[in-house]
Amino acid sequence: MDVMEAVILSTPDKKAKYDAVLKQLIANKQILARIMKRFVLEFENCSLKDIEEKYILSGEISVSKVGVQKNTTNQMVESIGTEDKSNNEGNITYDIMFMAEYPGEQGKLIKLYINLEIQNKYHPGYPLEKRGIFYASRRLCSQLLKIDKNTDYGQLLKVYSIWLCMGDDVSDENAETVTSYGFEKKDVIGKVNVPRENYDLMDIIIIRINDEAEIEDETLRLLQTLCSNRLEKREKIEKIKQFGICSNEMEGGIDEMCNLSESIFRGGRQEGRQEGTILANIRIICNMKKDGMPSSNIAKYVETENVDAIINAAEGNFSTDDANIAQIYRKLCDANA
Repeated sequence: MDVMEAVILSTPDKKAKYDAVLKQLIANKQILARIMKRFVLEFENCSLKDIEEKYILSGEISVSKVGVQKNTTNQMVESIGTEDKSNNEGNITYDIMFMAEYPGEQGKLIKLYINLEIQNKYHPGYPLEKRGIFYASRRLCSQLLKIDKNTDYGQLLKVYSIWLCMGDDVSDENAETVTSYGFEKKDVIGKVNVPRENYDLMDIIIIRINDEAEIEDETLRLLQTLCSNRLEKREKIEKIKQFGICSNEMEGGIDEMCNLSESIFRGGRQEGRQEGTILANIRIICNMKKDGMPSSNIAKYVETENVDAIINAAEGNFSTDDANIAQIYRKLCDANA
């Protein structure tokens, strides 16, 4: 059984399978190396080959909660553990978490953590930047298992938390933007020389793309292609090859992701038809109740077993305006959740 097959078989639902396969594809070293070289300052002068083969630390593979066998491929990344646990603060499950190292002064290799999150919504109802800071902070704090007078804070490694936002709520205006948030030294009185690695311990990077925008930056175009729902599988594979990326596992993952995307689309159309029928029934029932028809008679004319549930959800308001119909529908959904 290969990596992608293990992911697909171990994931229960179509949308979850799609997300799991996408995470596995982005966790490919060839993809990660391009993200690191373009957006992680420490690797900007490194070659893609060195990042792939020397600086991303390889080993046992774990992406999100999906466990994949050891040594199945040398194209994936080492698992540092994708979950941070706290008795008081709850758990965080990272999408992708791994360690890398970069050449510092006199060629000394310096380790750091890289967390990559795949985000379907850029506006999830809270500031995504704050969530990124929280994730990076938790990974920074989790490096020290015990705090006492002997704790060596010099052991702390820098953390990058990179958020790939690819949702439909990314406007075309923002669809080719990347923002970095980090620590900077500011001398308030006088000037003192402090090694940057002593304070530069967190960077949060927000990458914004959507499926429609014309994107010029090569790395962003690669990510747009990989995440696209518009491209047919053969077209997507050919475009990925044009970026110099090719492997049987990558092609197999893209093939499976496109199949799942089509299946989700078909299911969504069916759910849309079902939702339309329910909304129509709500409107009919509200009209009948406004005309004074008893509930027992309404059931004879409407093909649904939910007449009483709809009337109860209306709470006496049988207006047929769109807002009230939608509110009744939401109450029904909440009751059935």
